[in-house]
Amino acid sequence: MASVASFYFAMFKRFQAICGTGSGHVNPDSAPASTLYGGFSLYSTQDPQGIFGQLGTQATTWNLTQGMRPLNPLSNDPTLNPLWVMLNASLAAAPPMTVVVNGQTWPTMPPPPEDEFTIWLAANATAPRLIDAFGDWITAGKVDDSPQDAPLSYAALKQAKPAPWPLKNQEYTSVLFVASMPGDDGRRHGDLSMPDPPVSHVPANFWATSQIFLTWPPGVPGQSAGKIANPASLKPKDEYWVVALVGNAGGDSTGVTANVNSPKCTLLGDAQCFNTFTSPGTPLPSLDNIDPASTNPTYEALYMAGGSYDVAGFRFNVDAVFSQLATVLAAQVPPAMLGGLQPADWLRDGHPCVKVRVMAGEQLDHFPPAGNAPQPPTLDSYPLVDRHIAQRNLAPFDVTEMGLKKIKWTNFIVAQAGKGWNELVLQQALPTDAFHFYFAIPRAAYERWIDPRTSKGGVVRGLEVVADAPSTPFPEAVILRQTGAVLIRIADHGHEKERFFGMSIGIEGDPAQLRRARDSAVSVVHAAQQGGVVGGFTLQVPIVR
Repeated sequence: MASVASFYFAMFKRFQAICGTGSGHVNPDSAPASTLYGGFSLYSTQDPQGIFGQLGTQATTWNLTQGMRPLNPLSNDPTLNPLWVMLNASLAAAPPMTVVVNGQTWPTMPPPPEDEFTIWLAANATAPRLIDAFGDWITAGKVDDSPQDAPLSYAALKQAKPAPWPLKNQEYTSVLFVASMPGDDGRRHGDLSMPDPPVSHVPANFWATSQIFLTWPPGVPGQSAGKIANPASLKPKDEYWVVALVGNAGGDSTGVTANVNSPKCTLLGDAQCFNTFTSPGTPLPSLDNIDPASTNPTYEALYMAGGSYDVAGFRFNVDAVFSQLATVLAAQVPPAMLGGLQPADWLRDGHPCVKVRVMAGEQLDHFPPAGNAPQPPTLDSYPLVDRHIAQRNLAPFDVTEMGLKKIKWTNFIVAQAGKGWNELVLQQALPTDAFHFYFAIPRAAYERWIDPRTSKGGVVRGLEVVADAPSTPFPEAVILRQTGAVLIRIADHGHEKERFFGMSIGIEGDPAQLRRARDSAVSVVHAAQQGGVVGGFTLQVPIVR
């Protein structure tokens, strides 16, 4: 599927900023007469007085007629759509005061010399220009690709607000976060907010509860743009948009259009090889790029009010992500640590995960993350204590290939977290008489860091080495079968070149027996000697009825 520029992230949010966020076209359509300029609203894409709607009652005070439509529903020709003509005319060397479109007179917008005009000119100074992208979007059919489902939709964002922090007067600043759970307020243990939240304030399985989603882009047959996507698998040539719920729990707004003293509010999104903590990865292009082919990874939130939620978006092209992950996997993980498997083959039996980080936007640092967490956050930062990062594992567990005496394997990457030992624990509640779990570990990694007989500090509990497993995910593998409560302790290897190594989890059983399961989720939890739980993943096994 060919990439297209996002109307919502690359265009509409710029229109909001250009019109002066907090006034003008983002006020209610009510008295006094000057509240909603021209009766035209940029509150949301679906506002009745918005871009797809018609002018409201305040239109008459601006010499316009109530009911006039900014976009022509009968034409995809930009020159026959009033809003495009109005905006395009403002870029002329000597802009006219008004334009006539389809027999109707409209004001040229935005009108110089207002402050917003400089933002508009900057967005059209060099190619690709915002006005051209807007024209292309009209020509392509004017599809609204804004997030459509809760918690990402405009209605959901406005209805829900982060719980107020116990801020003092001198702490009047923005407090930014990426939501690691529904209703996230951004508070984290050890962040100096009082009273200090417990570690359990954020779920221990934050990788499964984080508010990061795939949504459908325009142009996918049978799918509505902006709706949350839950694909069974990520197929070649497909593209999705990663949309993350972000929040500002502080008392001050952030972003360059908030006020002259506000810093830029920027975020990054990264795709990584499926992992328990971190792994080789690749930055995702930002959806606010006007050029859909741009690889610029920095998403800029132009405005985020205090005490509010918003969304940030990134482009996830399956072919591009797969190719880039295969390249970085080959560069950073020696072949022996993948059990002799080629990186591309390794990825085919694994899944990507996504991390989203707030990189800038807080005026003052009253509430730094616990410990010595780096700022801005790195991909090694812990979501349990650092509000600036959240992680989502995109890993459906496909049972169509599962059957008795056939193991379904899922590959993942393990990385050293902090100093000291690291541990992996299996959590699942499937019927023990119907399902068996396996772990495969590259022989080189097992002997050096895990095998109690050959490593210094390695521990294995609830598993036994087997030589008769029905299958193996990679050639040079030590296969362990579950016999009890699983714990794998990995000796400290952070000082060595091979920080990363691969593993695979396998399940053997009868999908029909899943109806007896109390819970079909299968989780591997990664804890560190210093830091507690640092990550993990959850595979949701669909229950067959």
